[in-house]
Amino acid sequence: MADSGMLSVSVTARQRLALGVGSEVSYFTATHSFVPGSVLRGALAAAWIAEHGPPTAGSGDQARFRDLFDGQIRYGPLHVPGATVIPVSVRMCKYPKDDDCKRQAVDEAFESAANSQCPACSGPLEQGKGDVVLPAEITLDRITRTSINPETGKAKDGELYAHGALPAGTQLTGTIYGRDSWLEQPRELRLGGRRTVGGMASYQAVPAVANGAGVSWKDEGLLVIRLTSPGVFVDAAGRPSLTPDPSLDLRGADVERPWARPQPWSGWHAASGLPKPEELCAVPGSTYRLTGTTEMLRELAGWLPREGIGLRRGEGFGCVEVVTTPWRPAPAAAPGRPTMREVTPAEELFTMVMDLRLSEEQHRWVVGALRDLQLDRERGGRGRPGDGLADGDLADDLLSRPAARDFSGRQRDRLRELFGGTDPRVLRDVLTLLLARSSSGGD
Repeated sequence: MADSGMLSVSVTARQRLALGVGSEVSYFTATHSFVPGSVLRGALAAAWIAEHGPPTAGSGDQARFRDLFDGQIRYGPLHVPGATVIPVSVRMCKYPKDDDCKRQAVDEAFESAANSQCPACSGPLEQGKGDVVLPAEITLDRITRTSINPETGKAKDGELYAHGALPAGTQLTGTIYGRDSWLEQPRELRLGGRRTVGGMASYQAVPAVANGAGVSWKDEGLLVIRLTSPGVFVDAAGRPSLTPDPSLDLRGADVERPWARPQPWSGWHAASGLPKPEELCAVPGSTYRLTGTTEMLRELAGWLPREGIGLRRGEGFGCVEVVTTPWRPAPAAAPGRPTMREVTPAEELFTMVMDLRLSEEQHRWVVGALRDLQLDRERGGRGRPGDGLADGDLADDLLSRPAARDFSGRQRDRLRELFGGTDPRVLRDVLTLLLARSSSGGD
């Protein structure tokens, strides 16, 4: 059963993590630079169902499931070590010209912004937006794909799609507030979207000591808190708000001044197969300066980091930290969004094949089948073999051969996707990557 302790969580991405940011803009879907707590909770719930089966009404499994995922346990966000969230209360140089400009910051939660210009270059200051800035060594991947015309084997006009992703090998850390023996077991998770070709991650959690942020708060009649995850707030009438309500959220303390920005947030409930309602949230980095009695603020300083704030806290929303000093940029850090590296379709398909964990014999068979398929399509000149088989029929024909009988159902599904509708040039590049893997003796 869950208790009131904490777990320190570590996740290593074994494949790219596509953590889509709401609706698409044009053909590109951006990605979060962190794993939201709601995504971690959903992945753990899916792992629990895979191990125990769907919880049935009135059973002990249902009670355990609800205790884990609909009870008092809260799932915090996972961040790359060294990443930083630029608070909304901070003003920084809008057009930094050098490192001196990048180091300038005024945190209005603690300091007066008497001058609206950068002290280093006299340029304008810009308010923080809650952006998550990754360390310089982490670069987001950008994967571009297109639909294939089955008649020609070439890309269809007007059907280009791209999305961002955290690269494989990325490590992220965070906190789960609450303990349970099941949560402390290492396991493999699927995080984010596009899980047929990505999302696999290794999960570990160990008991942690509660942080002492509330203890270090000084009795000065003010308490500053900052969201580390999106916050969902409503006023006394139930209307969406960007500011916590004194009665509903703060036990009577008042918000002397807020610094918040709106962010729409949607999601998908995998168990029911239905979308979750879209919420208007305050972005991570939103900051609030509270006033109240000394006893009230001291109680909040100790309570809020553990319990969170606002609605849907059990789903990963409303994680809070107590802030006692002005925010300053990390050395050599600058506001802005991380750059992205283009990932080719061949690299994506290669990752998909490697995820199948084929034996050496199966790997050789796939290489041979792809070589024959590539040559056949190039000779046909129309993106399909000379015998006239359609892409779907060709995939079935290859997988019905005696040498392919040992593939599992999941492996067959992924290979059918690989064999069908792929441009000969992409097949050639995938073959090159597979042959390089074979010659190097890698996994």
